[in-house]
Amino acid sequence: MSVTVITSAHSCGTTVSSLALALSCPKVSLLVEADCAQGSVRHGFQQGRWGPEIGLWHLAEAQLHQQLAEAFEAHMRPMDAENNRWILPGLTDPAQAPALAPVWEPLASLLQAMDQGAGYDVFVDAGRVSLEPGQLHTSLYPSRLLHRADLVLLVVRNSVTSVAQTVPVAAALREELDRSGTGADALRVLMIAEQGRAQGMPSDAIARRLQAPVVAMLPWDPDTATYFTHGSERPPKLAKSPLLKQARTACSQLEVETRTRRLRLQMPPAAVSSPVVAGVLQRLAASRQQAPMPGAEAPRG
Repeated sequence: MSVTVITSAHSCGTTVSSLALALSCPKVSLLVEADCAQGSVRHGFQQGRWGPEIGLWHLAEAQLHQQLAEAFEAHMRPMDAENNRWILPGLTDPAQAPALAPVWEPLASLLQAMDQGAGYDVFVDAGRVSLEPGQLHTSLYPSRLLHRADLVLLVVRNSVTSVAQTVPVAAALREELDRSGTGADALRVLMIAEQGRAQGMPSDAIARRLQAPVVAMLPWDPDTATYFTHGSERPPKLAKSPLLKQARTACSQLEVETRTRRLRLQMPPAAVSSPVVAGVLQRLAASRQQAPMPGAEAPRG
């Protein structure tokens, strides 16, 4: 189990990649939509199944009343019929983002506990990196979630333009993780193979430019990406999707990277901050154990 943050320098498939990983991992998963620019899954992939009364923004008020863990549990929603794939839906208005500044740190601790205490693979869609002079933006980007993540995946397409636009962001992320996170080596690259091998940059060249290893690759799959972005009354057969097939391989690679890094750094287990948090984790762990994992499950549309 792990906590993985997915982010990018520009619009290059962060949400699609996050959904693909969350829907493909071999364990029960939670996707947290933490994009400060606004979440898109509720209106796209989930076709408006939830209104604004559900989602991340409500955790800001709960934190004021010291009820973050309870609100976190209450606002999680299943994305599949078997209750194996969960989501904490994101913001409905970018103006809500500054109110979450005091939420990110305790939420990061809770996500660690979800991973280690309840057995969930946690994927965080952090959206596009927002910078201010000298650092990641403190109110328009969930930088605190990166600090406690096992891995931070920087999504980049295998084009010269995409890589060039990503270079300064990769440098800012390395500095942030080295200063306030678990180390600059938490940064990894998730490559989107948009261009064919003859036209696209090879992974080793991308790794050298960004000074971070390319840990996994996802294919360019317009049909599945469109479904994840806009939804459909007649969804494609996801079991045959090139994107999800490769995402399953990527999840295995991420698990190995996480396990190896935790052992090398001798990371201690996440602390459970209160009896309330312990109760939430116990209930979520129990629901996970009751949900069998099928070979290929169909998300709810």
